[in-house]
Amino acid sequence: MTIEELFNILKQKISAEEKNSYTYELVKGGVEKITRKIGEEALEVVIASFIHQKNSNTKTRKELIGEVCDLFYHTLVLLTSQQIEFDEVLKELHKRNKNRS
Repeated sequence: MTIEELFNILKQKISAEEKNSYTYELVKGGVEKITRKIGEEALEVVIASFIHQKNSNTKTRKELIGEVCDLFYHTLVLLTSQQIEFDEVLKELHKRNKNRS
């Protein structure tokens, strides 16, 4: 699955107002709830990074990857809740990369 495919799945869950969906529940909670989760996940990425650097092994690597996935997911939920398309982010990344060449 690509990140764009995940983004589209999240958009569908939100537009369908899936009552049993964690994604929909986050959006219903508003920007404050979503951004609190982003902050929490960002901190967990930082901690997992330091742990992996200190004790580099398969377990710490998997934990770091998992935390990054959680951060990506919650960031995509935020983008969706703010009606920001993933293509807009990709265009901005492309523009920034182009300017650094």
